[in-house]
Amino acid sequence: MQSTSSLMDTSSLIQTAKLIAVPLPLILAGYQFAFSQNAIPPLYDEKAEVSTPIFKRIYHTGATIVVPGSIASLAASAYLAYTIPSQRSIWGTAVGSLVCFSLWTPLVMKPSNITRLLEISESKTMQEKASANLEARQLLHKWVSQNYVRMALLLVAGVAGLRATIAA
Repeated sequence: MQSTSSLMDTSSLIQTAKLIAVPLPLILAGYQFAFSQNAIPPLYDEKAEVSTPIFKRIYHTGATIVVPGSIASLAASAYLAYTIPSQRSIWGTAVGSLVCFSLWTPLVMKPSNITRLLEISESKTMQEKASANLEARQLLHKWVSQNYVRMALLLVAGVAGLRATIAA
């Protein structure tokens, strides 16, 4: 049986951090891609009465996976950037990409489309109006385009982590 001190040694922590920092952003990038490619586009031609409640559910369900996953990956990548000086720049790239990812949603996506889509999902009157003037469709298109940016940021973090791990 291993002692507690050997379980907490730097080598074990580095390996554990890599097990989080490398695959997690790649998995989350695939998750974002699936929503942008497969889940949201079929809603374009649906009335807002259908599309916005579905979007609301997708958005809230996705947050339960994406938020903790991105936080864990950011923490692991930051730890690796701090702990491995020779790879600080590559792990720093992963960290920077994950920070940008974390800021993109509240600073760009929420004010430009998410907040409005969630508002529309709550009101029949707004849904009817958003169907008539195609506002919901336009907001969903915008969300998909902006979500591809989030996917790319996660992909950068995952590839940077993979590159650092292979080079080690």
